[in-house]
Amino acid sequence: MLKLLTVTAAIVVAAIDSARADSAKGAMLSAQICSGCHAVRPGQASPKADAPPFASIAAKPSFNIFTLRSFLRTPHWTASNLSLKEDDNEAIASYIMSLAPRR
Repeated sequence: MLKLLTVTAAIVVAAIDSARADSAKGAMLSAQICSGCHAVRPGQASPKADAPPFASIAAKPSFNIFTLRSFLRTPHWTASNLSLKEDDNEAIASYIMSLAPRR
């Protein structure tokens, strides 16, 4: 039983560390790719008024990691030529969700 708990705890810690790494990479990618339109950091204003800040996106109850992944796989109207690699998509989605208020 103790071995199972130890393995489970190790998996959880690894998953948390992976999510933090994805989030850090996502913050960097967001600054490079998305910041021309969106406010990518909390407290910033979006350069384009019709582009929602990432913190606002993260706060929407209808958005979660799954909806963000799906959304980022399809180009949105202002970035029709944007095509992200799957791991970059995952990193940006993780970063956006890291901005969600704790519920």
